[in-house]
Amino acid sequence: MIRYYTEALAAGVKERIGLKQSQGGYLQEYQLPTKLSSEKEAVQSVNLSSHDDFTLVLSSELPESLNLLLEGMGLLVQATSIARELWHHFSSTSILEQVTLIFALPSFWYLASSARSFFNHGSPNVPIMGKGAAIVLPTWRARLQYITQGVEMIHQGYRKYTDTIFQIPTVNQNLLVLPTKYVNELKSLPETTMSSSQAVADYFLGSYTTLQIHLFGHVVWDVTRGQLTQNLGNHVEPLVDESEYGFVKEIPACEDWTAVTVHSTFLQIVGRTSARIFVGKELGRDALWLETSIDFARCIFLGSGILKVVPAIIRPIAALFSPYMWRIRRHHRNARKLLIPEIVRRRKQAAVTPNWKSRKPNDMIQWLQDASEGADARPERIVDRQLGMSFAAIHTTTNHLANVIYDLAARWDEYGSELRAEVEAVLAETDGQWKKTTLTKLSKMDSFMKESQRLNPPSALSFNRKLQTSYTIPSSNPPYTLAKESYIAVAAGPISLSGSLYESPAIFDGFRFHRMRTAPGGSAQSHQFVTTGLESMTFGHGKFACPGRFFASNESKIILALLLLRYEVRFEDAEKGGPTAKGAEATRPKNMIFADACFPDPNVKVLFKRRAD
Repeated sequence: MIRYYTEALAAGVKERIGLKQSQGGYLQEYQLPTKLSSEKEAVQSVNLSSHDDFTLVLSSELPESLNLLLEGMGLLVQATSIARELWHHFSSTSILEQVTLIFALPSFWYLASSARSFFNHGSPNVPIMGKGAAIVLPTWRARLQYITQGVEMIHQGYRKYTDTIFQIPTVNQNLLVLPTKYVNELKSLPETTMSSSQAVADYFLGSYTTLQIHLFGHVVWDVTRGQLTQNLGNHVEPLVDESEYGFVKEIPACEDWTAVTVHSTFLQIVGRTSARIFVGKELGRDALWLETSIDFARCIFLGSGILKVVPAIIRPIAALFSPYMWRIRRHHRNARKLLIPEIVRRRKQAAVTPNWKSRKPNDMIQWLQDASEGADARPERIVDRQLGMSFAAIHTTTNHLANVIYDLAARWDEYGSELRAEVEAVLAETDGQWKKTTLTKLSKMDSFMKESQRLNPPSALSFNRKLQTSYTIPSSNPPYTLAKESYIAVAAGPISLSGSLYESPAIFDGFRFHRMRTAPGGSAQSHQFVTTGLESMTFGHGKFACPGRFFASNESKIILALLLLRYEVRFEDAEKGGPTAKGAEATRPKNMIFADACFPDPNVKVLFKRRAD
């Protein structure tokens, strides 16, 4: 009986609802007509079921509210059908069987999920961190602890097992945390052996959130490492222009001390500047695109976080009623409605324009088109990748900027004037013109950014990989084999606080890395914000280190330079009101923790005042 109901939930739900591991992800089988009758035509067929009994056609010509209503009706029909079938079988059993089932199913699910997680993704010979972790089988209590205390568990594991492998019982699987001594052997292994893209997709439950591996496939990696990085110099002036526009649109006049919610304000500014390079000036300032590209990432972060704590066996049903999953589907529709006509327009223009190669737009949409072949060149696939780029770029840069601004506001008297003077001096060398070299010469700002990131990393882990095949680490003694489908990472957060690498590692020292570069024997190219190495792994390391870090660095420097040139920033004096007095020390707000992730508090306000001179 238990087996029957388990199969009904695990198999029946998947088949009946249409849960498919397809390129579009869960309930995301978008199909675009082969030929568009006009540039604005973007009719999408969305198959909500593996059966033929309920298919919706969602058109960009219909009001958004009607599209959502129709989609909601479809989801409700599917959920009702599942519930009806399960209740029919449940009600036909005896009272004793029903009571047994009510108590047995949760226990069976707990044991099955724990055992699956242990035997498939764990290692019985590697210590498991977390209170309540059993010697043979990690308990669910430890997995729940990871949600609220994941960062501390990783730090504890690193302190205890610095040079050996240990396990962290995450919600979905056991994660093997490797010492850095193995990184150089693993950093260049191909995706067919261990995949960073698959690890990201699984971390964010890509089969539900649509953040599938094709959003981070070779096309995205090649374009980011190639065209985006190679065009950094060409995009300095557009980024400055869009940042200035964003400051005017998003930040109040601040003639006197004015409270500004940093995270939400700079989220909009970063969204605008990123969009300028990703989709061009006109589309980048479209209100619908900004809302779509910004909220898409928010829904993935929050939606996947909530679904992770839901038992996997009922996750498909929970996802059906998740408002975040609904919004993700809406964002896909909106993105396609906005970008597909532009993609089609450019393709038509390329066919009739002489010397198109020298005249075509120099933005991410065009680069993705040029790099895509075969099925990857379908307009909807290009749009999906563009959403994936927005997911990777906007919120990560915003969180970093918020952390930097919090650190700056807490120490304005110590660092504000000196950082501003550096910006003014560098700009004076080029008569106020912004160039790529302008940004590379901002050594103190680069150091301040890196120090803020060192103490406030986005995650306590990096170098995340999923094993696509079993692999024995060559230098391990005795030989250690990483099992297929296991997950690995490196404790980047604890490494950045190592006393063997940094003097007074727990103390914020904004010009720490600037001094390291300029010290005798130092190099101007070392210890940069974008530099990766065994002592600095926030961006990963090796072949699959974050390819967008160079763009993010330039974007952050431009926004911070404009802030320094225009404003003074301080925290409010909680007792006296108004800004903290000159020379007074302000307390930097604590970060928020979820599992291994570390976020700046999005509700914190900082006082801004426009410079009189």
